[in-house]
Amino acid sequence: MKKPLLRGKLHLFAEIFKTMKWAVNVLKKHRMALALYILLLIGGTAYCFYITTRVGNVVDLALADNFGQLARSGGLLLALYTSYIILTIICNRIAAFNYNAMYNDLELKVYRKIMDSSWEELTEYHSGDLITRLSTDIKVVAGNTGGLVPSIIEKLTVIGLGGIYIIILDYSMLLIAAFVAVIVVVSTRIFMGKVLSSQNRLKEIESEINSYNKETFNNIQAVKAFGLGNYFYGKMEKIENVRKKNDILANTYSLGSWAISYMAGILGGSAVIAWMFYRVHTGAISFGSLSVMTFLVLQAGNAAKALLGLIPTVMEYVASAERVKKLLSLNDEKNDVDEDEFRHFEAVGREDGVSIDISDMSFSYKNGYNVFNDVNLSVKPGEIAALVGPSGGGKTTMLRIILGIVAASKGTVQAASGDLITAFGKQTRGLITYVPQGNSMMAGTIRENLTMIKQDATDEEIEDVLETACMLDFIRQLPDGLDHKLGENGTGFSEGQNQRLSIARALLKDAPILLMDEATSALDVTTERKILGNIMKKNPKKTVLLTTHRPSVLTMCDRIYRIADKTVTVLNESEIQILMDEF
Repeated sequence: MKKPLLRGKLHLFAEIFKTMKWAVNVLKKHRMALALYILLLIGGTAYCFYITTRVGNVVDLALADNFGQLARSGGLLLALYTSYIILTIICNRIAAFNYNAMYNDLELKVYRKIMDSSWEELTEYHSGDLITRLSTDIKVVAGNTGGLVPSIIEKLTVIGLGGIYIIILDYSMLLIAAFVAVIVVVSTRIFMGKVLSSQNRLKEIESEINSYNKETFNNIQAVKAFGLGNYFYGKMEKIENVRKKNDILANTYSLGSWAISYMAGILGGSAVIAWMFYRVHTGAISFGSLSVMTFLVLQAGNAAKALLGLIPTVMEYVASAERVKKLLSLNDEKNDVDEDEFRHFEAVGREDGVSIDISDMSFSYKNGYNVFNDVNLSVKPGEIAALVGPSGGGKTTMLRIILGIVAASKGTVQAASGDLITAFGKQTRGLITYVPQGNSMMAGTIRENLTMIKQDATDEEIEDVLETACMLDFIRQLPDGLDHKLGENGTGFSEGQNQRLSIARALLKDAPILLMDEATSALDVTTERKILGNIMKKNPKKTVLLTTHRPSVLTMCDRIYRIADKTVTVLNESEIQILMDEF
């Protein structure tokens, strides 16, 4: 039973070391700055010990009544301490720069990873959880890599140098030091596993709280409209009570770990001091040496005490690092098309138009849910095609496949322009503009919301797409026009107005393919038909594929596909009429 227990203890210490090694590797461009800081800390520690050795000399001079030499040694000691203060200030300043640089670097690395990662893998995380990892966990990792790791090294240096110097003064202290070290290590490990598990649980609860808050605030209008304030408050109260309970439990483990380890340290320190006085009594060491050794023991003891106090911080560091590590290990979206070949395709496609050709395509999500079996679909330049069918049948999934957000498991999903063909994927998104389902406006001005799709767009270009989307006259009536500010999710505008802004933004990209996912659901029939007519009039070669539940737009479509029961079928005229009658 003892061997597995020992392996468990060693595994936890190995996990701490692996975490530190991983963090330093991820932040490798800061290694030199971190190494400089650690060297300065070690140098400062050694310098402090040198100053301490001078204290013993001063004591011996005082006992010898050598006041002249005592004054010179005291002045030198004062100068040494002054320079040590300056060195400490420099170290703290470097630490501040290191933390900010590491935090900035790690935050951008994780943010970039989220932007580049596979969409399906990202959907396994709630957005509130992603925000928690991107903010709190990164702060813990960056702060502790730049502060905790050097601090641990510094304190171990204090203990190591102190122990070495004490042993040099009296070699018999070696056995006592070894005895104390065993006691402290064993006592430290008693609660470390529990502290780590409690920190992991607290991180999960923190993500749960942020996720719940985000859900609540995103739906605050519905919460108020249904009078659900008390219901949501009650759920939040339950989550907070769980957090409080786990926080108290974590604190209990931390205090238990500190108390046992601290008591072990006191007992060990008492043994060391008792042995030193015994050695003075026997004449083995002088009072000056005793003074130095006592001071060194106190410094080493304070360093050990500080290390023990860092146990909860170390465990939080390990827990946060694991959460950040999982995000950084997400797979990136694949881009299998040769860049030069695609550039040629893009140039031709923008001139001649791009068709959508899907043949014998099957698709299932990673969770095993099967959406399509051997389906076919085709939309040519200058055509409008519609996808109809029951909710959840796969209409939005079809658009995701064309956008390359998810990949077909079988068959071909291709873009074609003349004799040129390329597979749809990440690289073809430049040929596609997209109006997503739901409100996609963000807090900021109308200009900012539109120009994110084309940052160098002129006011004339912006007004042109607003006119196509039947929104220009309304914008011109606003006192601040394009600089009118929207609230979060387009608050301040109606759903229909936000849809028209979304369409205008998509058109500003001027791509040969336009995908629209229920993009006109909040518009009146006249406006809906006018916008679609404007789009095709502006660019007769544009390929338009839209999803809809409304019959009003179907008469404008060249082809209508029904998506249901994992199949895609083209509707004939009689089926289209039946569909319109059903509406």
